[in-house]
Amino acid sequence: MVKDKFSFGSNPKMREVPPGTEAKFRFNGPAEIVETEWGEKYSFPIVLISHDSYDSLPFDCNWESKSGVAKEVYDVYNKNKEFVEVYNNAKWQLTRFDTGAYFLDQL
Repeated sequence: MVKDKFSFGSNPKMREVPPGTEAKFRFNGPAEIVETEWGEKYSFPIVLISHDSYDSLPFDCNWESKSGVAKEVYDVYNKNKEFVEVYNNAKWQLTRFDTGAYFLDQL
């Protein structure tokens, strides 16, 4: 009898948030840096709750980004234990302004 379970492939990645909209999610694991075909990105496992580009929600995926807000979350996650508690338990809203800038807010 085989004890190990093998899996292949990668987790789905959240689509880009369209300008002027937002996505709501919960973090679902540790923040990390991943190497992609476009260079290093910050990666966060999430449970996606709402997003204009999806009809069927919620589902597990990764938010990967090079944005300044992703860097801030990654840095604070690795330096502040109080933040990690909130990161793990809060609901979050990622807003993308018409200018392309992102803002992440705890709900």
